[in-house]
Amino acid sequence: MTTQQTTSPQADVPSVRKLLTATGVALVAAIVILVAFVLPAEYGIDPLGTGRALRLTDLANASENAAKPARPTVVPAAQNAAAPDTKPAITSINPELVPSPTGDAPTVKNTFIAERRPFQFDSREYTLAPGEGMEIKYNMRKGAGLTYSWTASATLFYEFHGEPDAKPAGKEGTDYYESYDLDDKKGKTESHGTFLAPSTGIHGWFWENKSDKPVNLKLVSAGFYDWISQNRKDTHTALKAIDAYGLPGHPKIPDEVLK
Repeated sequence: MTTQQTTSPQADVPSVRKLLTATGVALVAAIVILVAFVLPAEYGIDPLGTGRALRLTDLANASENAAKPARPTVVPAAQNAAAPDTKPAITSINPELVPSPTGDAPTVKNTFIAERRPFQFDSREYTLAPGEGMEIKYNMRKGAGLTYSWTASATLFYEFHGEPDAKPAGKEGTDYYESYDLDDKKGKTESHGTFLAPSTGIHGWFWENKSDKPVNLKLVSAGFYDWISQNRKDTHTALKAIDAYGLPGHPKIPDEVLK
């Protein structure tokens, strides 16, 4: 009886060279994945441009923005009357009705502009000769108000304009001004209104008598200005306003009973 010996197949063990090659290929693939996909998506680093092509960098930007705390909105504080150099934060009146959550009276915001000092008062009368022109301007801060009335005995042509302290780029050192109201065609005999200064500077009128007779002009103003500038007959003069608190008290008039 013949005995046959069975031989088990032996496993093909890779050589050290093959192991090193496979390891190198895996390492290179990992580096490519890291540089091409992970860095753009996680950190926004995109040396190969694949992140921009596949929009992976958007993920990094979104993550970064979400991680940053929101910066609080800074609301300009109302002007401080105790600080003489504080400029008004509000430069226009725009009432806003805010309903009450409890059903009480609603609140109306943006109805006034606070100022840093009491208002000034001024009243003047002039006689403009035929062909004569003159200027009256008020030094006002941005947002300051001026209430005025002027009347003339005959038609005067005028322009209401301003010269801001901070002139636009390229206009420094020039005779730059901004026109607010111009009537050099028909003219007027009176004008009344309220003006809010759009910039810090001097703002006011130029009147001209184009007739062949003298014209009387009366100007009354009350507002928040620091001083008054007059330009007449090529002479510039700084005028002092009337102290409103120095005026006589209200005359004694019998009160009227309202029913």
